[in-house]
Amino acid sequence: MSRYPLPLGTWGTIRTERATAKTWRARTYFRDMDGKLRQVEARGPSAAGARRNLQIRLQKRSTPRKGLIASTDKISQLADLYLLELDRSDKASRTKDKYSFTVKKYITPALGSIRIGEATPGVIDYFFRDVVDHAGPATARTCGAVLSWMFKIARRHDAVPTNPVLGISIPRTPSAKPQALAPDQFLDLRSKLIAWENEPALGRTRTQELHEIADFLIFTGLRAGELFALRWEDIELDAAPPTVFINATVIRTSTGGVRIQDHPKSQHGIRHVTVPDFLVDRLRERLSRQDPATNPLNLVFPSTTGTVCDPNNVGKTWRKAANAIGYPWVTLKTFRKANATIIARTMGVEAAAYQAGHSKVSMTQKHYVEEYKEALDTRGALNAFNPDPPKPPDMGM
Repeated sequence: MSRYPLPLGTWGTIRTERATAKTWRARTYFRDMDGKLRQVEARGPSAAGARRNLQIRLQKRSTPRKGLIASTDKISQLADLYLLELDRSDKASRTKDKYSFTVKKYITPALGSIRIGEATPGVIDYFFRDVVDHAGPATARTCGAVLSWMFKIARRHDAVPTNPVLGISIPRTPSAKPQALAPDQFLDLRSKLIAWENEPALGRTRTQELHEIADFLIFTGLRAGELFALRWEDIELDAAPPTVFINATVIRTSTGGVRIQDHPKSQHGIRHVTVPDFLVDRLRERLSRQDPATNPLNLVFPSTTGTVCDPNNVGKTWRKAANAIGYPWVTLKTFRKANATIIARTMGVEAAAYQAGHSKVSMTQKHYVEEYKEALDTRGALNAFNPDPPKPPDMGM
């Protein structure tokens, strides 16, 4: 009966013998990844030294020869391999830019000189804590997603036995409770915003677009990027009811510019939303004012030069206006929260989640719908438990 062979990538008994008057030799048989048994040897000044040198050689040999990376390679080399795989993936352009920036800004400078086999969970955990202290929990969690993917690649090439990122806890950014604009607050903000737009200003004339952007965002609940990617052919003002088709968004490229991405943030972001009568009238007025010659992309909200509008630039302008009119806590996203809040309270949170383009109702509830600040009048419902119900009125003559 034949003896069971050595497992792939392992070796047998190490034997030592004197090679010369000053050196010792250690030998063993190693079963390579092709299944063949080969003799491997190493020398040293003593039997223990020869054995130690042989073990080091065997550990390096245990990596398959066809692997693109080995445990002795540096994490910077693993990062290069990861970036190639990231570029070929089906991730959104914004995600690719974000992950690539994370590698170059945080991971490679801090871990690039460490060998892959040296990246123990303790080393990775120390890196995460340092990122949390200097850049915040959100950045640390992005680093965690990237590093986990990187070490999945390393494991596929047998450069690590396990993924050292697994099991490490990264703090979450404390999420503030959503704060939405009440209807009376929005009307007050809108009137003050229009007044601010019409005030005389030194230098360039102030934009007249902010109150129209605010109108569209609060009536539809769109993201700013979705609004600035909207074309007139996506709007059906004569339909019953009038609708807007959201199918794209504006993203920032790795070179710092902006472009229209042919799909929104997620698959659930592709949706139709209705347009209230007030907004229909405002859109008709806006369409009549626009000159097709200066708006070649047929955008609803183009930039002043007829190109794609940058949400970041609009956000900066909005912050100046919001501070000036006494609403510093209101951002462009606040209008989206106001839209979700009023829909959730009147039609249910499921309707609000669809309007916002969310895949999970829990996300809408947690991050977009403001909690009730006043007690609900539930007296009519709770009267069913009253042991002494009110007497019906006497109908006698």
